[in-house]
Amino acid sequence: SVQPDMYPGNCWAFKGSQGYLVVRLSMKIYPTAFTLEHIPKTLSPTGNITSAPRNFAVYGLEEEYQEEGKLLGEYVYDQDGEPLQMFPVMV
Repeated sequence: SVQPDMYPGNCWAFKGSQGYLVVRLSMKIYPTAFTLEHIPKTLSPTGNITSAPRNFAVYGLEEEYQEEGKLLGEYVYDQDGEPLQMFPVMV
C-alpha cells in the first residue's frame, strides 16, 4: 500500500482535476490487478467524496526513462461502491 491509513486528510492529493503518480519497484513484476482505496462518504468531513478519483488509467514502464508506457487498463472508481475496489489488468 502506498498510503498506510485512511484518515481524512492523509492522502495523495492532486491540484486540479488531473494528476499522475509514479511508483518505482525494486524488481520487474507482472501485475494481475490493482486496488484503489478512498475514504467512504461516512468518514468524509463534508459527507461527500468528490475528491475521489473517477476515471484513471494504469501504465507499466520497463525502465525509468521510457517515453511511453504500456497501457494496462482504464478504470472508473465507483464513489458509491466499497472504499477499497479492485481492478484487473485488462491487457
